[in-house]
Amino acid sequence: MFLFINSGQTQTMEIGLFGGGSYYLGEMNPAFHFKKTQPAYGAMVRLNINPRWAVKLTYYRGGIKGVDSLTGRLVPNNYSFDAIVNDISAVAEFNFWEYFTGSKKSFFSPYIYGGVTYFFSDNASGVALPFGAGAKFSLSDRFALGAEWGMRKTFTDNLDGVNASEYQSGIDLGSDKTSTWDWYNFFGLSVTYKINLRSKLKCNLEGW
Repeated sequence: MFLFINSGQTQTMEIGLFGGGSYYLGEMNPAFHFKKTQPAYGAMVRLNINPRWAVKLTYYRGGIKGVDSLTGRLVPNNYSFDAIVNDISAVAEFNFWEYFTGSKKSFFSPYIYGGVTYFFSDNASGVALPFGAGAKFSLSDRFALGAEWGMRKTFTDNLDGVNASEYQSGIDLGSDKTSTWDWYNFFGLSVTYKINLRSKLKCNLEGW
């Protein structure tokens, strides 16, 4: 079995659906996670390389929203925005513990992930850096439940429709004069279905 794992060839594939929430960090929400959370949903394909490593392709779609009056600034600009962001990500996952959907021994693991994203929304599009953490739990021989939270670091300051210089124009912000790129975030649950890609091999799947 270890010869198959070390070969680097994919053992199983999982397809699944995602549902949860999305939110934004930027000029209109500089620090408060989960504020103005909007619905999000998507789909995923995961290739399990071995019990520790997997690669995953996802498409997520969710709302992002900001209201200037909720930022706590002394002089609000009366800005607001409400947009939809579409996210296509390719990431690598590292399981802290050995995990395999359908295993009676390695049926749960927390994990971290990172990779690359292409996004497009009402106000901006481009490349972002996704990273986050989650947990996997095997429900049966074929089905698994996942929970995940992740951030997307963009390289634009226009995700909310305003850049920092426009937003700060005419406002005395004291030491708060630096421009930062906007972020958006996804969190939620997923349900996946496992497909055995190498069914001809007589592997002891419970050993994974």
